[in-house]
Amino acid sequence: MDRFIHNTATDMPPMVKVALIHAQFETIHPFLDGNGRIGRLLIAALFEHWGLLSEPLMYLSGYLKQHQAEYYRRLSAIRTEGDWESWVTFFLEGVATAASDAEKNIIEVASLVATDRRRLLQSAKAGPASYRLFEMLPMMPRFTIERARQQLDTSFPTATAAVKVLQELSIVAELTGQKKNRSYSYQAYVERLCR
Repeated sequence: MDRFIHNTATDMPPMVKVALIHAQFETIHPFLDGNGRIGRLLIAALFEHWGLLSEPLMYLSGYLKQHQAEYYRRLSAIRTEGDWESWVTFFLEGVATAASDAEKNIIEVASLVATDRRRLLQSAKAGPASYRLFEMLPMMPRFTIERARQQLDTSFPTATAAVKVLQELSIVAELTGQKKNRSYSYQAYVERLCR
């Protein structure tokens, strides 16, 4: 399998090659536990390694889990009937579906961020620290005021005020319900990423 992965002399389409490698990995089942997770991770790693995706924005795992019975049936048909074609067709349909879902999610996330940015810019209470904090949220959608203070390189009161503006606009929400050591989340963003 290692030689097949690294063989550059083939003119086989890379997506088909990934489908074959994944099926072979699942057939070999080399570990006592975690073969499914590693097999799905192998798909993403090969997509990135062969430049099929510049960033890991598409995950086939959701499709494979959603169609788990069909997934197992197609893999089993390879072993029992040598039906590689049906497996490759199923895999490529999954790639097309996952790519479409990823595109929708990216558009939804970008739309959410743009809408929230407009609301923040229209707020009379917003200032430079709240603007800067908002732009950091995609990289740290869950944070504490101390982390915000560090990232903004500002004072604790300034960071607190920036968080308060975002909280009043319902962009972020406090998660703990505590008076101290509060944790905040850009929850709508997190929820869209977890779909």
